[in-house]
Amino acid sequence: MRWFALLIIVSLALMASHASAAGFMDDTDSNVYRPVGYYSPPPAHTDAPALAASLSQQIPYPAQPGEEVTLVIKTVNVGDEPAKDIIWYLDVKEPFELKDTDGETLPELRCGETTDTEYYLTVDPDARSGEYILDLNITYSGDFDSDRHYLTTKSKFEIRVRVMGHPDIVLLDADIPKADPKSEFDAKFSIKNVGTGPAKNVKVYFENQTSILPKMSIYYIDMIAPGETKLIESGFFVDTTTPSQYLLPITIRYEDEVHEAQPVQSYSVLAPVSSGNTLFVYLDSQDELTPGRVGDITIGVANRGLAEAKHIIITIVEDDQFKVIGSSTGYIGDVESDDYDTADFTILPQSGCRNVTIKVDYADDYGNQYSMTTDVPIKVYSSEEMEEIAPGGGGYTWIIIAALVLLLAFVFRKRIKRIISR
Repeated sequence: MRWFALLIIVSLALMASHASAAGFMDDTDSNVYRPVGYYSPPPAHTDAPALAASLSQQIPYPAQPGEEVTLVIKTVNVGDEPAKDIIWYLDVKEPFELKDTDGETLPELRCGETTDTEYYLTVDPDARSGEYILDLNITYSGDFDSDRHYLTTKSKFEIRVRVMGHPDIVLLDADIPKADPKSEFDAKFSIKNVGTGPAKNVKVYFENQTSILPKMSIYYIDMIAPGETKLIESGFFVDTTTPSQYLLPITIRYEDEVHEAQPVQSYSVLAPVSSGNTLFVYLDSQDELTPGRVGDITIGVANRGLAEAKHIIITIVEDDQFKVIGSSTGYIGDVESDDYDTADFTILPQSGCRNVTIKVDYADDYGNQYSMTTDVPIKVYSSEEMEEIAPGGGGYTWIIIAALVLLLAFVFRKRIKRIISR
């Protein structure tokens, strides 16, 4: 029976010891940090003072960028002698600023006694999420050996402060190329976390609409750290034949580091669908050009696209194979879809000239400027080729002249006979 009673007493003692050693988070205020497992080690029988310090409370917990935070630090004398002339100095670094720069002091702390010191800090508005370490230096004096030598010592302790920032996701850039009607295109989107906390479970939605259809509606990103930029590449299909600038709605949803939903970000970017005016430059007609002789060529421009091409200017680019006689630029103006127009140029070709370089400048319905350059083949005939084109051409000329002479002689003779017969 005595052994049973003794067992009960020992069990109760152990339970009481465990309950006094465990720390806790204050259930009445979730914004107050109280360390779990804080305890004061028993005196080490060093015949000297020995101070131990730790963070007792952080209010609020976690700290918020741009706000104030209070640190309560508990100091206990775990030695066998009193600690005297105690000075606390908290080495505050970025992203914190100490509101009261005067150090804390205490004349004496006896063996086993505890004391609290409080520090009021402001957190930088740009402070990012994380755990920051501040150094707490404690200087104190006392008798440090059996001979009662009075000495001064300094101890350093790490104080960990938790800061939780706020994520802020923005659409930084949208690289959307001009697309033709009824075509596909790839676009690039840059999103950046300009906030102070990590963004988690980021979802980027491309909403469906009747004209611009995304190949994928949702893109998922696990986390975007503060200051980090992510690139999203997405494909789209143009389901229209009407040129215009179409709105592409984008929605971004995300959470903070404790998985609380953040405000939804909504954007609309322009997806330009071009007029699709495809110009075809060709040789409409030309003279029978020969080396060293001036001749005309006619250049045509046909609009094979779906919309009107505006303000068309044709320029013939001179080179060492031919010279341009007169103006080298022709203005055509506007050309409707499935229509064409021409411009005439006078050139002096050289032998070996096979083509002319044509530059075309034009605009679409939105004032966007375009330019294209192409080589148009022409034909410059040699003297041999000209004879093949008109064989005996010189003989025919003399025959015509002789016929005219005979006709004139016949008429003249007939008139002479009339005069004589009278």
